Order: sequence, then structure tokens, then C-alpha cells
Amino acid sequence: MVPPLFLDVQPSHYVLDMCAAPGSKTAQLIEALHASADAGTPPAGLVVANDADYKRACLLVHQTNRLNSPNVIITNHSGERFPNIYRDGKREIVQFDRILCDVPCSGDGTTRKNVRVWEKWRPDDAHSLNPIQVKILQRAAFLLKTGGRLVYSTCSLNPIENEAVVAHVLDQFDGVLKLVDVSAHLPALKRRPGLDTWKVMTRDGVLHESFEAVPIDEAGRGRRKYMENFFPLAAERMQELNIDRCMRIYSHMQNTGGFFVAVLEKVAPISVDEKRKEREAMEVDCAETPAQDSSSAPIPAQDASSAAPTPAQDSSPAPAPAPKRARIEKDASDETAPQSSDHVSSEEAALQPRDSDNDNDTSDEAAHLPYYPDNPRDDPALTENPFVFLDPSNSDMKSIISYYGIKESMSRNGYLSRMEGESFRSVYFVSDSVRELMDLAGQRLRVVNTGIRVFSRNSTREAHCSFRLVSEGVPQLLPHLPDRFVVEVSFADLRTLLNEVNPLFTALSDGCHTRLKEVPASSSVVMVYDPAKHVDDEEKPYTRMTATLMVPCWRGLASLSVHMDKNQLCSLIHRVLGRTVNRNVVGGFKLTNNSKTAAPNAPEQD
Repeated sequence: MVPPLFLDVQPSHYVLDMCAAPGSKTAQLIEALHASADAGTPPAGLVVANDADYKRACLLVHQTNRLNSPNVIITNHSGERFPNIYRDGKREIVQFDRILCDVPCSGDGTTRKNVRVWEKWRPDDAHSLNPIQVKILQRAAFLLKTGGRLVYSTCSLNPIENEAVVAHVLDQFDGVLKLVDVSAHLPALKRRPGLDTWKVMTRDGVLHESFEAVPIDEAGRGRRKYMENFFPLAAERMQELNIDRCMRIYSHMQNTGGFFVAVLEKVAPISVDEKRKEREAMEVDCAETPAQDSSSAPIPAQDASSAAPTPAQDSSPAPAPAPKRARIEKDASDETAPQSSDHVSSEEAALQPRDSDNDNDTSDEAAHLPYYPDNPRDDPALTENPFVFLDPSNSDMKSIISYYGIKESMSRNGYLSRMEGESFRSVYFVSDSVRELMDLAGQRLRVVNTGIRVFSRNSTREAHCSFRLVSEGVPQLLPHLPDRFVVEVSFADLRTLLNEVNPLFTALSDGCHTRLKEVPASSSVVMVYDPAKHVDDEEKPYTRMTATLMVPCWRGLASLSVHMDKNQLCSLIHRVLGRTVNRNVVGGFKLTNNSKTAAPNAPEQD
């Protein structure tokens, strides 16, 4: 996908994907974050993958689980209401270095691969999408760090969803955001510049060149609430904003889908928090006054709405003119009206805690509240079992760390689980950056999933440890495990392991057999095949392999059992052995020593 390639994600970046499902672009962001990270060592950054639809967020979980990253958080928020996360007792808002806004769109650029789009497409589809697209981009502007990069993209070619959104948001945040010239980036990509003029078709099928040209019917209607934002700005203003730096990717140019991409950079502070930090930096060398005038005292929250200081009362230096505050007004008949004085806009009042009852109010009155992208109302909390971080001194965690000999190189702060009363079935691991963000967010963040599963509770009572290793967590754990739980194997041993059900130790090579005897019985063990160490072997995998293959197994008294999801195991058998497994035969596998295809196993031997 093209949009993530323009974000230039680095391992230390905090990245937000505001409309992430189904997850292809999120996967690219995760790969970029881990591009230079060593195995088992999480990078300093993180990726927050958000989607407004809970079911699509669950689909996102399945997509990102394939990458086994401890630096990912899957959340479920409306993009325009992604919550503020505060540091230092609401003194600083957590902001992101990179934000991807691949917003909901009409999808008319995908007609090559999805011809059924034409069955439902209408010329005015974009009219209902433009307002939400504007809100998402406004919210992203507040969540982006000064100096950070934001990519706005759609799979639509309608200028109402593309250039109109970007132009009007740039105009609202005058001087805060700028379009970046990326014409030299990805030079092989064929593209066209953004449009600076277009016409808007109303529902009656008539094209209009300006908002003023749209007629008003006898009832005073005819102009939609946000219709003025559908039209281009004045030609001089469009040129000043460099709208031609947007990119249009047409399907016929390179045999691709149709895309629109705009790369923006934040060059000035916009939020109350950013302005405060800028002001504090300017005042750091100023001498403190011996006494404060009462008029400069913080405004109480209950009186802030009616006690905005007048110029005469305010003795502090006059700040630079602030950019226009982006706001969707409640009154549809006056979209250009200035911000009403009943909204608390002072920096002191903005620091006051909000009423949680009002934040989660789902009444009709709350539904029609004005939208403020710097501090939107919170979404209600999820009803699922919450993720709880586990204390390393917890009896179960202490047993796991002690038995498997987890080295100090693996952070002890990243273990968490979904609690079911006082117990838990699985242990997940996240990076320190994810732990910090989740601690700061608390219940404000609707976390659907995070981390990678590293341990799962055993079902057998004979095990030395109550928890076993899990396949998806093995790549993260392997660098931190002692040698006694890691056995290197040849391809012949790997083939036996995948080709048979619970192969006996005697079916393996002598060296592998000897190493398995050193592993405690009724315990997890990782069988490792490194193709780089077996380049000269006559027997090789069916497909060329370059990465080390790690297969978690259960070490019984005299045999091994692969502990891997059936679908993953079938895929692995196909890639390594080159044959398709019939999952409908005997528990899902038709292997050489299966009771219906071969003689029963010989008696177990030590």
C-alpha cells in the first residue's frame, strides 16, 4: 500500500493509525517500526491501530497477530473521538510522531477490483462522508507532535473527499499544517497533482461552481449543512496552500487501484498543551514577580465560562495570534459564526477534569453537542475483561520466570493478562512503551487487544510448571531462554517432527535425542532449525527458507508433540515438506504414523 510509505516511520516513533481495519497498512507500519530491531528486543516506539467498528477491530487483531509484535495496541474508538491521554496529571497530552488517516470513503477508486461499487455508487455519496473526514483530520492535527508527519488518504477520486477536506482543514489551522512536497519520493510511482478547481453536483444532478450558486428553495433549504466545505477555496488561497502537492494515483496509469494521498507536516503548536509548553519555554528566563495580582489567578472551572479575562485585566505579554479553532458548529444555518463564548477556552479551565458522566452521555442532547477536536467527549468503556499488568512477584509469574530461567534482558514490566476473577489463563507481553501508554490512559482507552501471547496455562497436572510456551511468543522469548530449553535440529529431524504424530525420541538423530534427555520431562522445549547452518545439507526444505524456524513442542516421557495451531501447522507442513495436509482425517492430520494410515506407535522408551 502506498500511504504508509510516505510516513517514514522510525523505530522510536509513536505511530497512530486512526482508521486501521482491515490491517494491511497497519502491517506495513509495524514492519517499518521493527525494521532495524534485533530479535527479542522491542523497539522504543509503538503502533496504535484504531478502528471505529468493533467487529472490524477484531479482524484487525487477527491480521496483526501474524506479525507477533509486542509494540501494538488495538483500540476501538471513533476516529474523531480518539481520547486525549495525559502525562503528569493532565499537564501534557501524549502526541504521536506519525499519524495515518486512511479515512472512510466512497471507494470509487477501487472499481477495477470491486466492480460492484457501481451498483451502490451515487454522485452525492461524498456529501455525507466529507464532515466525518474533516473531523478525523482535525483530530489528527491535535494528536500530532509539532514537527511530526501526517498522511491523509482515501481510495476515492472525488475531490469533495480529498482536496476539499485537506484545503479547508489547512485553512482552518492557518499556518499550523503544511503540505509536504514528496515528488522526489518513490520516483517510480506514477501520479498526478491535486486539483485546485472542481464542481459540485447537487442531488438534482446539477453541477455548481460555487456555494453561492446553489439555489435555496422556498422552505429555506437546499444548501446542505456542510456544503460550503465541498467547494474549493479562492484560487489564490488554493495556490498558497500548495494543493498541487497532493497526489492522485489513477488506476490506468500503473495498473493499480485509484488513490488520493496528501502528506502533511505540523510546523506550529495548535493545542492548549502545546501552546503552554511553548509559552513556558519562552518564559523560562523571565524573573518571577514578588506578588501576583488576583486577576491573574486561575479561573475556577465553574466560573470559567463567564470569566474570560479582558485585555485590561491580563497583565501577561500578549501571545501571538492563535490559529483558528477548528469547530463544527451546532447551528447548521450559521457555519461561519465565531466560537460562542459559552465554551471554556481558557488554558486554566482546560486543565480542569471533565465530568465523566457527561463524557459518556449517550442521550440525544449529547449526540448534538458541538464537536471540539482538541478535547472530544469520551467513548464508553468496553465491557470485556480488562487487561491487567502482572506483578513479577505474583506466585504464578514468579514460578514461570524461575522455571524457564527467563533472563534479566527481558523486561519484567511487560507481562499482562485478561483477568477472570483472580485467575488468568494466558500471559501476554508488551514493550515498555506500550506499558507506559496503557498506564497513562487507564480506562479511557478502549483496548481490544495488545501484546503477544507468550505463556498459556497447562491442562496436565504432571507438568513441572503450570504454564507452557506458546508458538506466537517463542520468537520474542527465544533470545532470553537458557540453552536447556532450546534444541537445534537438522532438516531430517524437522521432517520427522512435522511428518509424524508425536514422534519418539528414537526416531530422531542421536544428537537430538541426547539433547532432549537434558530437557525436563513434561515441559516445553523449542526445536530450532537454522537454514544458514545447513546450507550444504543434501536434504532441504521444499521452499527456500532464510529465517530461523522455531517450533515449540511438549517434551513427554519418550516422545514430542508439536504445540502449534492446526492451521499454522498445516501451513508450515506445506512450506517445509511441500504437501497439503488433509485436516478432515483423524483429528485434522493424515501423517505417516497415524493410526489409520500406519501401524500403531511402538511402546514408549526412555
